[in-house]
Amino acid sequence: MASSGSGWFHRTRRMEFRMIDPESRLDLETSVQNFIRSKRWFSSKGRAIIGVEVEYFVPFHESYHLSIFRFHYADGGSERYFVPFTLMECGDSFISARIAGQVRNLYDATGDPGFVLSLLDIISGSEEIKLPGIVIRGEMNKFATIPAGIERKTRKITAEQSNTSIVIGNMLILKIYRKLIDSDNPDIIIPTMLWQNTDFRNLPMPVGKVELAGQNRILLASLSQYLSGSIDGWSRFVTNLSEGIKSNRSTERLLLLEDAEKLGSLTGRMHMALRSLPTGENHVFSDDMSESMLSGIMENIDDIGHVFSSDSSELTDEMHLMLEELLSRKEQILHSCKKETRKFLGQSLMVVHGDFHLGQVLFSDGSYYAIDFEGEPMRRSGSSFIYSLPYKDIAGMIRSFDYSLAFSSRSEGISLPEENRQDWLDRMTDRYLSSYSSHYQGRIERNLLRVFLTEKSIYELKYELNNRPAWVDIPLEFLSRLEFTR
Repeated sequence: MASSGSGWFHRTRRMEFRMIDPESRLDLETSVQNFIRSKRWFSSKGRAIIGVEVEYFVPFHESYHLSIFRFHYADGGSERYFVPFTLMECGDSFISARIAGQVRNLYDATGDPGFVLSLLDIISGSEEIKLPGIVIRGEMNKFATIPAGIERKTRKITAEQSNTSIVIGNMLILKIYRKLIDSDNPDIIIPTMLWQNTDFRNLPMPVGKVELAGQNRILLASLSQYLSGSIDGWSRFVTNLSEGIKSNRSTERLLLLEDAEKLGSLTGRMHMALRSLPTGENHVFSDDMSESMLSGIMENIDDIGHVFSSDSSELTDEMHLMLEELLSRKEQILHSCKKETRKFLGQSLMVVHGDFHLGQVLFSDGSYYAIDFEGEPMRRSGSSFIYSLPYKDIAGMIRSFDYSLAFSSRSEGISLPEENRQDWLDRMTDRYLSSYSSHYQGRIERNLLRVFLTEKSIYELKYELNNRPAWVDIPLEFLSRLEFTR
């Protein structure tokens, strides 16, 4: 059901806020837990849930509800998740819950074109929809415009993502956030600041946003320019590598050195722009940050051990042996990392992307563009900016190179010799870092990069155990080759 323009907003403003009854609340909280836990965008699959509560269940249209659920965990933490519901049948993603005394099917509204276009209208009109206790607010960036006569046709992106994205008229893309944070989301703050304060343009123009304003401001959705005809870096790499492997090319001929060079240039110029942002804060790598980094590595290793001991049925015998060997070297890994992190002390930190890899860049008209600045899916911090050393983003991209070749080889059922894969990665890394250094005014030391490569690989291993056990061997094999973990 499509939105009907300004009349829709007038009807919305006259609606009364209806509090859900205790029976409906309990029904919702029970039904939604398994619904959200089963989704790709649920980021805490390894944490024990002790309860789920409805924070918002707000009707703002006869068919739609904006609902936010808070998950409480045994470790004392909690997270908010956003699930807009519609009564309109759309797809097979729904829950059954008692609403106003009647059991109804509530469908995920991100599959309803009418809901998507409603959010577009809220942003384009900078509308403010007032309901008792909360305000739904749309905002357009002053430098942005929505193309006149844009086709009101929507297309949901089906690739695995930590949020939900819908293309509108092949010119705009609406991102609906699933895991919410209280403070300003860096995914909208950073691109807006880059467009306002720098000449870096290798990222889609941020157009506007929708917020829920209650006790806190919560970003629900953002609207950006859509690069028509673009392809994400992961798909570009995997397509080219798979075709090459299928054609029995040597690893020499599988090299994508021009792409590595362009990505190095993108990363270096992005870092120069991020370094210049007027954040009003200065940070250096301190003892506290060193301890935090090491604690994070140790916590991830402990979580890996817990998941491995509780459920490893989907792992092969070889994966079992490799994991056991890695876990036996825990203290050695931590000692090596601690020794190297001491060399970071006093270095200036900068705002970084925080989750930089081939899936977070788009290739269009011969150039790469950076997207998605909100950080890693399992990040628990609600900070508006992610402060680190540039090594964090560099390590993420290098790990993505390795993933792309390993995945492509597996998808074609052709095993590449380990020494050839390592040679391919070394040459791609050399070209990437050389290009990066020619655009970034700062020194990058390879031995210090190893700490971040270790941290990233261990994070990946934890992620794969929780989400894609069949991929566990990819970070495991890389860790087995790292000097820190031998």
